[in-house]
Amino acid sequence: MQKKLVQSSLALAAATALGLGGAFVAGPAAADSGPQKLDVQSQTKVQDALSSIDDINAYGVKGDTLNIGVGDPESKDVKALAAEYDNVNVLASATDIKPQAKNDLVGGAGYLATSDSGLGACSTGFAGWNSKGESVVVTAGHCAQEIVEETGEVIGKSTVNESEKPATAPANGGEGFDPSGLGVIGKWAYENYGQGERLPDDATPKTNPPKDSDIDFAAIKVDGSKYQSKSGVTDWKKSAADAGDLSSSTTEIKSIGKVTDGDIEKSGRTTGKTSGEVFTEYNDAFQFQNVGGYWVHGFGVTAPLSDPFSQPGDSGGGVYQGSKAVGVISGGGTYQDTKSFAWVADLDYSLEYSDVDFSLSDPSEEPEAPAAPSVEDQTIEPKGEITGKAAAGADVKVTWTGAAEGEVTAKADDSGNFTLEGPTAEGDYDAKAVATVEGQSSEAASFKVTVKAADGSDDKDGSSSAAADGNDSDENADKDGNSSAEGNDADEDSKDDADKNGGSAADGKDSDGSDNADGNDDKADSDADGNEKPEAPKVGDQTVVEGGKITGQAEPNAEVKLTWAPADANAGSSQAKAQAAPAKGSATVKTDADGKFTADAPAEAGDYNYTAVVHANGQDSAATEFVVTVEAEEAPAERKLTVDPKEVTASDFVDKEKGVQITGEGFDEGEKVSLKVASGPENVEGITLEETANADGVVGFSIYGTSASNPEAYLGKYDVEVTGANDTEDESALTGSFEVVADEDGSGGGDNGDGNDDGNGGGGSDLPRTGAELTGLAAGAGLLLVGGAAVVLTMRRKKNN
Repeated sequence: MQKKLVQSSLALAAATALGLGGAFVAGPAAADSGPQKLDVQSQTKVQDALSSIDDINAYGVKGDTLNIGVGDPESKDVKALAAEYDNVNVLASATDIKPQAKNDLVGGAGYLATSDSGLGACSTGFAGWNSKGESVVVTAGHCAQEIVEETGEVIGKSTVNESEKPATAPANGGEGFDPSGLGVIGKWAYENYGQGERLPDDATPKTNPPKDSDIDFAAIKVDGSKYQSKSGVTDWKKSAADAGDLSSSTTEIKSIGKVTDGDIEKSGRTTGKTSGEVFTEYNDAFQFQNVGGYWVHGFGVTAPLSDPFSQPGDSGGGVYQGSKAVGVISGGGTYQDTKSFAWVADLDYSLEYSDVDFSLSDPSEEPEAPAAPSVEDQTIEPKGEITGKAAAGADVKVTWTGAAEGEVTAKADDSGNFTLEGPTAEGDYDAKAVATVEGQSSEAASFKVTVKAADGSDDKDGSSSAAADGNDSDENADKDGNSSAEGNDADEDSKDDADKNGGSAADGKDSDGSDNADGNDDKADSDADGNEKPEAPKVGDQTVVEGGKITGQAEPNAEVKLTWAPADANAGSSQAKAQAAPAKGSATVKTDADGKFTADAPAEAGDYNYTAVVHANGQDSAATEFVVTVEAEEAPAERKLTVDPKEVTASDFVDKEKGVQITGEGFDEGEKVSLKVASGPENVEGITLEETANADGVVGFSIYGTSASNPEAYLGKYDVEVTGANDTEDESALTGSFEVVADEDGSGGGDNGDGNDDGNGGGGSDLPRTGAELTGLAAGAGLLLVGGAAVVLTMRRKKNN
């Protein structure tokens, strides 16, 4: 939000970034109510607060304080502002700012188009470049047409003329149509207005459906000898328009993307800079709008009738959200006489279907070199991980010299974090890291790496060895002197034996937790400045599903570094063995005020050996080792419907203990499932039944006839449909059928259609006929009317998604 206001002042603030001179205006004594605090994150509130100040030349926010630079800090309005808000600082700023060249083209400026009918005016959408570095402006396609105003008929093409003089444009209170005198902008490079196929007056989407390529979009190849592109949108500030330099006050546009719900803005030569709201409900229903007799792909925007989003002459004007370009004005009017309505040709869609070569970045400008990576000195095990931070997506090359020389390259993730494998040999190394983005390399960041084997990995100090997972492989650990990584023997019945046999815990504590290996209490460990060494984090073995979270406990507000690698294939789960070895990695997370922390689990299923270390007070804790098992997330059960039997004799159908069983599978637990008889014999009228799926996602219905005295009334084929309340658009109804036949035509009553007797007469199902065992399997849940007779039917589910 605040970025928009910053950008609108950017051109004027450029020369005042330094040397503000300290001319701070202290407000007069506060009123009884005291000064207010301005919400600097709210663009609306900031703009309201600054509405009385005309000559703001500099603007900045630091924390929750707003700093503005003005030409006359002693003016009455400025002093009143400083007194009203206790977090607004007013400083003197330079006033001799030189505007950019007046032939810069920006979005929202007016331009003229000539045709046999005369002179027309439209607005530029956005200014940019093609891949050759040539200036290009995008606008509305109908601006390239000669249109009869009374009928809307296109009778020819227009020719691009000059830019419009900003000072006399309607957005600045003028009549408009005055050429700037800077010369013709350029020529049409592309134009499309509904494919040039006008709809008949009685056209409907049914008789004249829109095509995907129906857009309202055009591009102007700019004459580079007269105009240059600037990728911003003018805010039509009066001082800029009066000076004939709309490029001196703009909102910077950095990207092109899809429109999102919420507030939206536009810049055009008729109404200037306006705000509206994306018409979400309308856009959810419609993608094309009839604009002047032509289909146009886009989206709707609403605004109050008294303050419309767009008016004639704004066509082609740039529509944006923040620093993102989303469209150009196509047409407008009212919506049910209650709102101003504008239809916007969506920019990302129009560019896709036009293949116009357009970018907001000038390819002739050399990209800035990225900042040097941030890498701290670190101690690792042989082939351990070197970690750091660089520009997002950068290629990071780390080189080192020392006990050996080496070079490794890794790619930073979207957050800029990178991890790579360090040297193999133990020793001290001088290392350098360089980040490269789009062929531009940063300065080198120097750091030191110490490679040292993990403590307890050998017997040089006389201590006993420990198992890789922190537990002795021999259950009688105390007998052979081995101790676990936690200082406890593997045998739970001999927890105190480790210290009796000279064993010590890897975290420096004896098995009773009293002393560390060097004989000092663990909490007493401190560095030269007296900072205490943090305690090791508390993390146990845990099992999570793919995409799950790992949890643990450590000191409040501390950093916890987690590193992991796939477990030994011989010790891993059968699941891990069945697939390729998952990847290793590292991550650093921060504990909350209670010391709790969470981290994303690895993406691939398998077993992982983890190490967690707390960093606090400039020191690292002892490492805690644990195992994480990542289980593959179960795929949702397949949707299916079973009808049993598919053929039933009339006498069995009217037997409540037999009838037809219909079972649906693959629903969500607790989901409401509906069954209806979609069709049946002419004398049968069906109804809809509803049941609830059980914990296994299964739902069942029992259908039978109730007129035992007239079973022939049910003869015929029945089609059923089953649908769930959670069905999506991709799911169709589950459908099935069964047929009631005369006794003499049946296959034996007990046969379920596959030639096997199910031992349940004609019922054909081992599902219970009540909800006792499977939720929703109620017997006789509905009635079919056969003449005056009642028939109970169960139905299959249909998906409406």
